[in-house]
Amino acid sequence: MREKGRELAVSFATGALVAAAVYRLSAGRGYPLLHSLCDGFFVAAVLLLGVGGLRALRNRGAFDVAGYGISSAVRVTFPFLGNGEREDIMEYRRRKAEKRRSAGGLLLAGAVYLVLSLITLGVYYGGRG
Repeated sequence: MREKGRELAVSFATGALVAAAVYRLSAGRGYPLLHSLCDGFFVAAVLLLGVGGLRALRNRGAFDVAGYGISSAVRVTFPFLGNGEREDIMEYRRRKAEKRRSAGGLLLAGAVYLVLSLITLGVYYGGRG
């Protein structure tokens, strides 16, 4: 449980850093405060949701065949790099499945930043009309 909390905190901190960087760049162009905040939150949301989506796909084994193919090609091309043992694809998938981490923290943080961007967008356009 402690690991999940740390991963969630890292996801939120990464999103905050991205949002702050985009906010700073947008504010430097003379955009209004809410416009710059909306841009920052949105870019953080897209980044976190994209990486979280890719991690979720990886956890389902979507990239296992490609990874096995690349590792086999490297092992055949450079046999001195390996330990001499060959593993079949089922062993490879089992070994990789043991090391995988959940995508929940990234997806949750991305969803929060997306909601924040929608809220700031609504306030921005609500205040203009």
